[in-house]
Amino acid sequence: MAFDPDFAGESAKSVRNERRRQEDKRRMAYRRAIEDYREAQALNAQLGDFPELLGRRGELARPAL
Repeated sequence: MAFDPDFAGESAKSVRNERRRQEDKRRMAYRRAIEDYREAQALNAQLGDFPELLGRRGELARPAL
């Protein structure tokens, strides 16, 4: 079996493309995680303005008498 440089180049190119695709997937997953974290932080900051709602899970807030 003889060495075919065209085939070797094509294989290396597909390996590089696959590696780049995998790196892009990891990078996008990381960016999504950061966005989710920032959204959660913003929501917590908004809810922080109403501490009476944080302690009552499943109950309606009742006015204090």
